[in-house]
Amino acid sequence: MEAGTLLQTVLACGIVAACALYWAGRLFPTARQKGWGALAALLRRCHAPQALVRHAARRGLPRAAGGCGGCSACSGKNRPPES
Repeated sequence: MEAGTLLQTVLACGIVAACALYWAGRLFPTARQKGWGALAALLRRCHAPQALVRHAARRGLPRAAGGCGGCSACSGKNRPPES
């Protein structure tokens, strides 16, 4: 296999894996929190920089539900006038 083809294959697989992880985290938030917590523990054991460990640990904390996502459609500005 040529080096260019190998590079393209690795790049495409990396993009697909990143998208799969993103959507898995969006669809299964509990699993995402556990995954970030496990990553923080792994980084702590590997003596990673403290900023990286703190970031991973903070991402693993549960958050309050954000509602619909904060778009401007619900703000009343874009709604037609009620008759």
